[in-house]
Amino acid sequence: MKKLITLCTSLLLSTSIFATIVVGTVGNGTFVNWENVSSPEFGLDFNNDGILEFKLSNSGFDIENTNCYIEYNATNNIWANGTGDENWDIPKNLALNTQVGISGNWIGMGDCSLTSWADESPVFAVGTVSYMGFRFKLGSNTHYGWAKVLITGNATIGYTASFQKIAYESTPNAPIGAGQETLGLNSINSTNLSIYPNPATNMINIIGSENSTKVVISNILGEKTLEISSPVNSINIESLKPGVYFLTLFNGDKTTTKKLIKK
Repeated sequence: MKKLITLCTSLLLSTSIFATIVVGTVGNGTFVNWENVSSPEFGLDFNNDGILEFKLSNSGFDIENTNCYIEYNATNNIWANGTGDENWDIPKNLALNTQVGISGNWIGMGDCSLTSWADESPVFAVGTVSYMGFRFKLGSNTHYGWAKVLITGNATIGYTASFQKIAYESTPNAPIGAGQETLGLNSINSTNLSIYPNPATNMINIIGSENSTKVVISNILGEKTLEISSPVNSINIESLKPGVYFLTLFNGDKTTTKKLIKK
């Protein structure tokens, strides 16, 4: 009986650390810069440990733009809009549910600005919610997250960037959808989704996909391996290599994710 309880506890613990999305904090904390110097700052604390993965500060030449300048250290990046030669410091405005993972354009080199370096115009539309993608390390592990940002103001009084919510995927290297959040196991409405058999070899059956608009299967690195743009009750996964995957259902602005094991 003791062995059975121990086994059940181990399974519960191993499941609870898988595909858990953590909602972070926008506020004060300790920031460690490129020179490995620590200082109290204001910024983004994705895992709520008091250590800022990204620092927020004001920017501007003729006017002051509040929290529009983002700094990060050598281990962290933003999803950039351009390449190393052009626009590497301009963040990409991601559509809702964009998969933030290894395939992102992680070209950021230490800082970025939400207003143009040339004329201070905002890089995102004023008054419209935008999403940014973030890649950062916690210890030796790489994680992916997103931030919901709203820019207000104008060229006369200056612009203010409000980071309304941030979240990250606690499983190392696992992707997360921009705007996807939960405080429990897996993603929004995950209790309505089940996959069987799991582990599987050739075919999987899906319960709870009736209202979905798209089904995406990604590998542990966040790379998309299969995509079906319609509700399905079963999927042939014979072409997938053995390993761990994430099956995500999309339904409007909501996503639901479950772990899938291919034998």
